[in-house]
Amino acid sequence: KQWYQRRVAITAGIVVILAIVKKQAFIDATEEAAGTLFKTYKDKFVDDDQSVEITDTEILAVNSAQFIFQCCGLTEGPSYWKTESQTDVPPGCCSDWNGEKIPDSKLESCVETKMYQTGCTEKVKDLADQFGVTTLIIVASVMAFEILCLIAACCSKKNDHIA
Repeated sequence: KQWYQRRVAITAGIVVILAIVKKQAFIDATEEAAGTLFKTYKDKFVDDDQSVEITDTEILAVNSAQFIFQCCGLTEGPSYWKTESQTDVPPGCCSDWNGEKIPDSKLESCVETKMYQTGCTEKVKDLADQFGVTTLIIVASVMAFEILCLIAACCSKKNDHIA
């Protein structure tokens, strides 16, 4: 009986550690991929570096991500995109963007009240934290089910030996 309890405790510990590591790996991978894409967009259209190449798909990805996650810029909200001479933002930063037309400049002015104020990195971390709780609840439920199955198996084995 103690052997089963130890096995369940060890399994539970491993599952919890894996859930935490998986969550952090997801956050790290998302930040790295988005960081590269957002930086390319910024270099090309905000800093006006014509040597930078970016595809239409990547342009749409940056804007769609901001619109879907209701965020603006990689970090620091809209200020990520702005400079002293440049105050426009990608259309995906604006809550009234229809998801279709992207201006030729790839930037547009957006009324402050309709502009998302949170950076996308912060939004993704918040979402991961919210889903992290859900994941831990699911893991705990599976562990409880495994414990019940072990108890049922022990009782069944015990009854077989008695009969």
